[in-house]
Amino acid sequence: MRYPKSGGIGCFWGYWLRLSVPLWLAAGVATAGDAQLLDLSFEELLGVEIRSAGKRDEQLREIPASVTVIDRDQISRYGWPTLEALLRNVPGLFVLDNIEERFIGTRGAVGGGVQFLVNGIAQHPSLQKTLTVPEIARLNIPIEAIDRVEIIRGPMSVIYGNNAFLGVVNIVTNDIAAHGARVSAGVGNRGGRTLFARTGKATPDGFFSLNIGARRDDGLDGAYADMMSPTQLAQLDPAMHRDMDGDMGQREYSMDLSTGWRELNAELRWTRRDYGIYALTPAFDDGTRIRLDTLHASLGWQRQFGEELGLRITGTHSREDYDSYQTDFLSPDLEGGQDQTSRRWELEIDLHWQPGETLDALFGYRWLRIDGVRNRVEFGFPQQPGSPILLDSVDRLDPYTMHDLFGEVGWNVSDRLRVVAGTRLTLLPDAYRGERDDAASGQLLRAVVRPDNRVEPNGRIALLWSPTRRQLVKLIWGTASQDSADGSFTELERIQTLELNAMLIDQNWMLSTSLFENRIDNIARTIQRLDPNTGNYSSVDDNSGRWRTRGLEVVMDVRPLPRLNLSTSLTWQETKDFSDGIDPGYSPKLLAKLRADWRTGPWSYGAYAHYVDAMEPDWDFIEGSGQRIGETVPDYWNLGVNLRWDPDGAGPFVNLNVSNVLDSEIRYPANELTDFADGLIGPGRRFLATFGYEF
Repeated sequence: MRYPKSGGIGCFWGYWLRLSVPLWLAAGVATAGDAQLLDLSFEELLGVEIRSAGKRDEQLREIPASVTVIDRDQISRYGWPTLEALLRNVPGLFVLDNIEERFIGTRGAVGGGVQFLVNGIAQHPSLQKTLTVPEIARLNIPIEAIDRVEIIRGPMSVIYGNNAFLGVVNIVTNDIAAHGARVSAGVGNRGGRTLFARTGKATPDGFFSLNIGARRDDGLDGAYADMMSPTQLAQLDPAMHRDMDGDMGQREYSMDLSTGWRELNAELRWTRRDYGIYALTPAFDDGTRIRLDTLHASLGWQRQFGEELGLRITGTHSREDYDSYQTDFLSPDLEGGQDQTSRRWELEIDLHWQPGETLDALFGYRWLRIDGVRNRVEFGFPQQPGSPILLDSVDRLDPYTMHDLFGEVGWNVSDRLRVVAGTRLTLLPDAYRGERDDAASGQLLRAVVRPDNRVEPNGRIALLWSPTRRQLVKLIWGTASQDSADGSFTELERIQTLELNAMLIDQNWMLSTSLFENRIDNIARTIQRLDPNTGNYSSVDDNSGRWRTRGLEVVMDVRPLPRLNLSTSLTWQETKDFSDGIDPGYSPKLLAKLRADWRTGPWSYGAYAHYVDAMEPDWDFIEGSGQRIGETVPDYWNLGVNLRWDPDGAGPFVNLNVSNVLDSEIRYPANELTDFADGLIGPGRRFLATFGYEF
């Protein structure tokens, strides 16, 4: 989709202002208040309703998108230790790591564009002018707090606006009626520790749910000699560390409170992630560290006017603060840091109308205001008399407002045919205005960037045809838009998708195949380089990229026995760059996912594996050398197993999870921040033992 940019340190140097992939339901789906659905047939599971796909309750078979739903029971059986681990095992998804950031990829593209929701509330915008805050904050949700995850792949701008580019992930943490209070503690290797507590209560008039969690581990520990080329190693200062061990530790904290009373509901969520990163060079002392804080608060009111009309009004405020508070790269004498902050205010009105059994509609308006945008960078060598200041500047963006009008209509033409059509019009600001206060030069620079088109349209059309109850065909066309962090780009990135999905469903098995084609225009790319010999830095930005991805995905789910579930998926995808005539990087051609779980009495056994094909990094656009910034990294398998003892009802439980059982070498391709020629070495074998009590 776009070149994977780093969140902060990797971008501090140079910028000015700057579904239907198959339905996966192998072990069951749950909605609020539902019991376990493991005993339902696949045909019955397609009748389960979720809300995130269209902001209204819809059966899975009627949703014009690709939907994967993972419930609390599946999470328990497979024991995924983090939300990131869960997403890695979803068909069609892959995750890249450069330590500072996690890039979620799907359908041949990676980096940005996935809109995260928590209990239906959109999280802080991940792309804003002048800011490059890491999206890794979206993953800071304890796995123990998650009741259900709804993953919707494909353009979703009609429903959720700009930046729902590649899809939507809705994480439900407040289903206290179905999943009650619990506490747990975990211990593992590499310093792994977890603590979690949940309390809450549901009544006929309302509910409240409170989740509090903490997690830490020592992070990656790869040796630089195994990741760098001989040339890179030779350029290292002898005082620099020779491996990452001890520099990449991470600590995560979170709290979310959700409550509802009759027609009112409210959400309050706070997270902190404090972690070490690799920033251009190895560390000398304690490493470079980042503190990333997020705050979300929302208040909603909804009312049903008879059986035909429903109204929901939601106000949301969020804030995100990025602070690179500990600097340890380039030189032991380098001091300084970077901090970024922004606030968002949002009001949305949704009107649901269902005049009859065959017609339903959603109409809405959203007001969005971004303010408090500030990016301060300060780096220099104060202990070296006469040495120049590398950077000392503050970027500020004036507040701006966006307006959206959207609507979508679903029409059941017959018992077998459903048509869904929708559109969204986004009114962008007349201009993005900001300033840079450069203390080094004593200059105050103002900039005004005007969008080429103030009105940004998006739409989607879908035909859903069921020849029989056990056959389903979806033909989907849709578009989406995405902002860029670089204020000099006057056009939004745009994606257009065409997809054909066919499903065969039986009582105990389901086969789904999907053909898709994505066309992406105005792709924003940034490449940054630092010459270790001269200290000179260079950067180039452009948004002229044009990609096309074609792919095929096949998913097979089988339940041969009532308590045995098997699932396999295979995704082939090929991405071409029309602007440069080269194959883009960070796009594996083949993905495979395998899962199996079995339950007998209080014991459950789970095994899962995901395969990611070889990947190449991007090209060196700055020097125009016709070479990539690193070597191709090999393909890999990651196998995990889980053992759980959990009697029915309230009481204690024990869980043992081992990831990367075979200790496979996982490598991620180089990018502008972690520019290791041979790729970044990911985590090896990890285990986590969890002890808890359910009330």
